[in-house]
Amino acid sequence: MTTGEGQGGGAALPLLPTREIVLFPRMVAPLFVGREKSVSAIETAFAAQSPLILCAQREAAVEDPSLDDLRPMGVRARVLQLYKLPDGSVKALVEGDERVRTERVVASEPHLVIEYTAVESPDADTARARSLARRVTDEFARYVHLHPGLADEAQFVVQQAGDTDQLADIVAAHLQTEAAEKQALLEIVSTQERLLALLESLVEENAVLGVEQELALKVQERIEGAQRQMLLQEKLRVLRDEIEEAGEEPDEDIADYARRADEAQLSPAARRLVTRELTKLRQAPPMSPEIAVIRGFLDTVLDLPWGKLASAEVDVVRVSRHLERTHHGLKDVKDRILEYLAVCRLRADAGRAGGGASVAADQPATILCLAGPPGTGKSSIAQSIADALRRPFVRVALGGVRDEAEIRGHRRTYIGAMPGRIVEGLAKAGVDNPVMLLDELDKLDSDWRGNPAAALMEVLDPAHNHAFRDNYLEAEYDLSRVFFIATANDVDAVPATLYDRLEVIPLSGYTMTEKLAIARRHLLPRVARDTGLGRGDVRYARGVLQAIIRDYTREAGVRELERALRRIDRKVARRHLEEGLGFPVTVRPGDLRGYLGEAHWLEAELPRRGSVGESLGLAYTSDGGEVLTIEATLSRGRGELVLTGQLGEVMQESASTAWGHLLAYAEHDPQLRRLVASSPFLTADGLDLSTQDVRVHVPEGAVPKDGPSAGLALATAMLSALARTPVRPRVAMTGEITLGGRILRVGGLKEKLLAAARSGVRTVVLPAANRGTIEELPHELTARLDLVYVANLREALPHVFGDEVSTRRASKGHGQPASREVGAKDMHDHEHDHQTPGSTEEPGVDAGSGTLEKHCSQCGGLIEGSDEFCQVCAIEYSGGEVPENKE
Repeated sequence: MTTGEGQGGGAALPLLPTREIVLFPRMVAPLFVGREKSVSAIETAFAAQSPLILCAQREAAVEDPSLDDLRPMGVRARVLQLYKLPDGSVKALVEGDERVRTERVVASEPHLVIEYTAVESPDADTARARSLARRVTDEFARYVHLHPGLADEAQFVVQQAGDTDQLADIVAAHLQTEAAEKQALLEIVSTQERLLALLESLVEENAVLGVEQELALKVQERIEGAQRQMLLQEKLRVLRDEIEEAGEEPDEDIADYARRADEAQLSPAARRLVTRELTKLRQAPPMSPEIAVIRGFLDTVLDLPWGKLASAEVDVVRVSRHLERTHHGLKDVKDRILEYLAVCRLRADAGRAGGGASVAADQPATILCLAGPPGTGKSSIAQSIADALRRPFVRVALGGVRDEAEIRGHRRTYIGAMPGRIVEGLAKAGVDNPVMLLDELDKLDSDWRGNPAAALMEVLDPAHNHAFRDNYLEAEYDLSRVFFIATANDVDAVPATLYDRLEVIPLSGYTMTEKLAIARRHLLPRVARDTGLGRGDVRYARGVLQAIIRDYTREAGVRELERALRRIDRKVARRHLEEGLGFPVTVRPGDLRGYLGEAHWLEAELPRRGSVGESLGLAYTSDGGEVLTIEATLSRGRGELVLTGQLGEVMQESASTAWGHLLAYAEHDPQLRRLVASSPFLTADGLDLSTQDVRVHVPEGAVPKDGPSAGLALATAMLSALARTPVRPRVAMTGEITLGGRILRVGGLKEKLLAAARSGVRTVVLPAANRGTIEELPHELTARLDLVYVANLREALPHVFGDEVSTRRASKGHGQPASREVGAKDMHDHEHDHQTPGSTEEPGVDAGSGTLEKHCSQCGGLIEGSDEFCQVCAIEYSGGEVPENKE
């Protein structure tokens, strides 16, 4: 059945399913038909001069669609022309007639025949429809003007429409939209609703097309401004493509990168990265900003040494000679460095004997860290090690670094990305085993950008640095052969995780003799050379260099000394040019004021008389040692301890501990009791300080101070204020104090003794536990001072207060007396500190009664009368020796 009535009484026509094509009424369109049933349907209709039904498929992939696979709304059409093609398909020209709704299938062979119902618009001839039609006509005219794919004839066809329904279908047919959107318009029966939908679509499309046209105009204006350049570059690109297609070599830069990549011993991961970037570089347009990024990355990767090594031999003898030639003194430091290098040499020999190792065998398991005050030669020692090993030297400044990317590098996704400082240093060195100085390790900081110290852990840990990953490189790099040397002024400021990976070598300050030798051997020739003077053009009379060191440059190192010498040479050079001053010029002591101005440190001379409530402590700072004045006084109050001078938490606790000891033992210890006997606060019931405040101040309040080593000096100042007895002049002390009065060992003694000697201190009271440390110091330093070793506060009192304290000391069974070491100059200065003149009593025997004193085995305090236990410690007297302090 092809035409006529269906079984249900409705009209029936052949069905032609279409894919991605929607035909509207009064629309003429060409069709290419290839499916067997579709060819049969269109040929049957054309032969019978009968219309057929066109319906769009829901899914274009269905080859043999049923009625359910078709859209319910289609169009009845006439076949105007039909052409048979050689492959069996046909080309037809069809024209839509009216909307139809498919009802049911009448026949399925040799093609589909369906019943249909014609659909008419109920509101085509209304005022609203005509108004909408005019709006649609206007918007369509603008649409034709903006759309580059539509000819002006489309607007003429719309204007020739006979009614609003026909106009709506013609406009819908010319819209350049998807088939689904056109099908939706076809299925709208109401003319008004169809016109309204068309109007919305046209307004939206016109807005988009307007923006596109505006952008196109702007782009065109920019292109026209540089049209000639763009054309030339485009021609160049085409020529380059032609050359590459012909198999010829790429341009010179790319060829150079490829050659360098082939010559470098890149890791597999790095080689893949370089190959990828070279491919990008070849394909990048000439004006692309990515070219600069790619070239920067390739330059960085190919500048790295990738396995290239300098001399790996570690000659300990040569290093020793070089260090002796370039650095005066520092025997302990040189010994530690040579021991370190000896281990490197033996590990390297063992590694070669064993056939090699997975990591660098010539690197020990720890990293050297030179710690000491500024100007003591930390950086120059590292430079000397590099020179002696004949390796490049690279300095990486870490002071103030707070961004983790400074160590690990930036990711290349960021504009201006760069590798980290470690990788930059290796590229600068040109070898994988340079000596790399990590300067100012204690000055690292952290903030929201990351923690650089955590990133350095991977760099310094020998277990991981053979696979260090820089974010910029995106590939692992072997740092295990780098000879890392770190420097720090204050090792306490180095993060604990980093400190654990370091071999710390302390560099103390220089003595006067060492500074003189350094000045004569190194500073004077270098300063003369740098200022353009001859080596003998400026001479220094006897005592001038000592005066400069003593009065102008009190420091741990020699940096200020070098500045002072440069200042003198500059003034001499100026006078030579302006006044004709002849060479050689001799600088005498009286000339220093003219060259260097007033002496900086004359006012710092210590007073020759002691003061009540004032003692001298010794401090160790990152700049060396200092002499601190500690002041204490009693004032009306409520029995409180008031501390000022920006004291840290540890120093505040030391002051509290010292005051607690004095309060607890002043009544029971014979020497303390004798010292405070004249105090107005001593009553029959003991010390009554309920109406007095103890105020302790450390001058230079703007400078923070902390540490436990001021405990002895704090106790002495408080005791002096309490007893109203002055401390002996030029006596300094250091040591941590406990509640029991014991004096514990402290550190930084060389710096402290240097500061004491510079400041004119004569006697230094030290913890007995530090005797071994003092014996390792230079004799020229210890010989200038009267060194007294004490185990507790009682032993220190005679040396601090002199004749004000009885010098009676415990016998062998009751404690050991303070021991001392004095220089030849001061051998007889303080004999009265040990024994009252004319006394012949034995140690530990009371001269008045001849009875042995009993002392507490815990605190050393005197046990009164017939008591058998200490009133303070409540420990029974056993008659044994006072235990020796083990701290």
